[in-house]
Amino acid sequence: MRLTVGHLKGGTGKTTTAVHLALGLARQGRTLLVDADPDQDGALAWSQEAADWPADRCIVIEAADRHLARQLRPMLIDYAHVVIDVGPKNPNLLTQAMSLSEHLVVPLRPTGADLAAVERVFELAAEADALSPLTAALLLVDVDSRWKSAGEARAWAEQQEIPTMTAHVRHLIEFAVSRGTAPEDLGDYETVLSELIEES
Repeated sequence: MRLTVGHLKGGTGKTTTAVHLALGLARQGRTLLVDADPDQDGALAWSQEAADWPADRCIVIEAADRHLARQLRPMLIDYAHVVIDVGPKNPNLLTQAMSLSEHLVVPLRPTGADLAAVERVFELAAEADALSPLTAALLLVDVDSRWKSAGEARAWAEQQEIPTMTAHVRHLIEFAVSRGTAPEDLGDYETVLSELIEES
């Protein structure tokens, strides 16, 4: 599987999502996790902080310049799975990552602020899909069942004809404190991964 996790807005749970999905895929085959966020301590720093990171199965590299696609394309054949964690506010990097991918996952906290840039992301995804097949979908994260915001976000996405994954990630402390660890139990991300595998 070749997967991009991206959004043009920061703080939407991209790196948490990318890390958990990469660790899950690494159980099935050698996985490359690409930190393509030049402005944050992202996936690479996360893996370096994790004493139990499975470095033999989940290799993490940093690649966040304008030659992203050219740098990564020759490497793809060496891995069963590739997950690219793309930083915000960089449509060029997101477009390059999508050109190498089969799936785009757009993590979204169900708030008005996070919804703001979503339509532009899916416009870019449609352009990428016209060149090479790409499925794209929202993934609701940090979902609090006490509030109606997740249902409202799903309704908004349906009205805008934006695909949304059935799976979602709840607002749980285990995800908030997971940075610097390599959890074997992926929690809600197990369901997310299963849905992606079914679509592949």
